[in-house]
Amino acid sequence: MKKQWWLLIFILFLSGCGGGEADDENGAEKSGNKLFGELLGTISEVDSYEMDVEIGVETPDGKQETTLGKVKVADFDMPEMHAVYEKMPEVVSQENTSVLEYYQAGERLVVNLGDGWTNESTEDITANDLPSVRYMDIVQLLRKIEGELDIADARNWLVYEGDSQKVFEAFSKTLSISFRDIQPESAKSRLEVRLDEKSSMMKSFYYTVTGTEKGQTETISYQLKYHRMNEVEGIDIPDEVLDEMSGTTTH
Repeated sequence: MKKQWWLLIFILFLSGCGGGEADDENGAEKSGNKLFGELLGTISEVDSYEMDVEIGVETPDGKQETTLGKVKVADFDMPEMHAVYEKMPEVVSQENTSVLEYYQAGERLVVNLGDGWTNESTEDITANDLPSVRYMDIVQLLRKIEGELDIADARNWLVYEGDSQKVFEAFSKTLSISFRDIQPESAKSRLEVRLDEKSSMMKSFYYTVTGTEKGQTETISYQLKYHRMNEVEGIDIPDEVLDEMSGTTTH
């Protein structure tokens, strides 16, 4: 008789454990969805920040190049941005440049490729041709690919790894990643986004894509680290840049 009681207790114990796991999974899923919703809500809460940018390129011949950048953004009444990059790989900028620095104020854009400031606001190049690393742009893209993400709030991060053309096309356009002969269907992406535990704001963004070009593998990675959230009061634009923006300079 005792043996039967112990067997019954053991069965009930196993049943209880199983139900607890299911509840934990459902709770994690709800919490993950809530976390993602909070991240989307931060778009309206963030209006200024600084970020560190690292762009890595591994070319088909095995050569590795790294570009480091510093970006400051103040999206108030008139959005402003200041960015300074080291040598930009050709695969990103379409041309090898020793430096890329630019100021943007509204629709006005002044660029320095190492040979002086040039007003590009009315030329072929626009702000849309430059790597867009604005906080709101990245979060809005995450909204578009929400169905592709693994939402795991245990460590406050969002991850994706696979060959989704939707993910590749979204980020390749926004980050100005240019694969000359690589088609989206041949690209494999890895995405990792880390969030602040308290505010749910995005702390870092990492995206890497690998594809084949002429039978050889090429990899590009973007790493963005956001900091000083809502602490940047504005951007000081040098007089020479303001003159170039207003068209008062002569060359």
